[in-house]
Amino acid sequence: MIRPATTEDSHHIAKLIYEIWEGMELPLLRAYPKATVQTGLSLAVSDSFNKFSHRNILVKADEEGRAVGIVICYDGAAESELHERLLAILHASFLDMPLEMEQETQPGEWYIDALCVDQEFRGMGWGTQLLAAAEQWGAGQGHSRISLNVERDNGGARRLYESLGYEETGGLTLVGHEYAHMIKKVGKGSSEG
Repeated sequence: MIRPATTEDSHHIAKLIYEIWEGMELPLLRAYPKATVQTGLSLAVSDSFNKFSHRNILVKADEEGRAVGIVICYDGAAESELHERLLAILHASFLDMPLEMEQETQPGEWYIDALCVDQEFRGMGWGTQLLAAAEQWGAGQGHSRISLNVERDNGGARRLYESLGYEETGGLTLVGHEYAHMIKKVGKGSSEG
């Protein structure tokens, strides 16, 4: 079942965000214990306004209702404000070093910031289901452009996104890694709507 996240999901969501950050090789993960970072992320998920707020997350729940997959998305126009609030939460919780993040999206885009499924549940199509739910959510918010970034050397994910109608519109560097910025048109003005 895919549903909106709640504050009760914060612990499970924090673990999945941590896993994403491990893949991005964020330097802060070498500076702080895993439990400390996950606690800060859990606080961010429980908050009502930041990039990782439960209000910006859909979860795929297992039979027990536990969040085992997430998609984090929001209006690209709000990215800077959402990021600043996230930094404030992490600084209040544990972070005592700068955490610079590059601009990842643009105004006018419904941005899929993160997509992750617990390793135990991969290969079941849940990531694709979460992506479709995020696209529907964005279209329901009036957005006709859904965007995401995929690491250039992640050929499998890129092929998946292309098969779902995403097209590369540019590139960017995030934490020293090269990404392709991809957009899918939905709703009015798209070939689907």
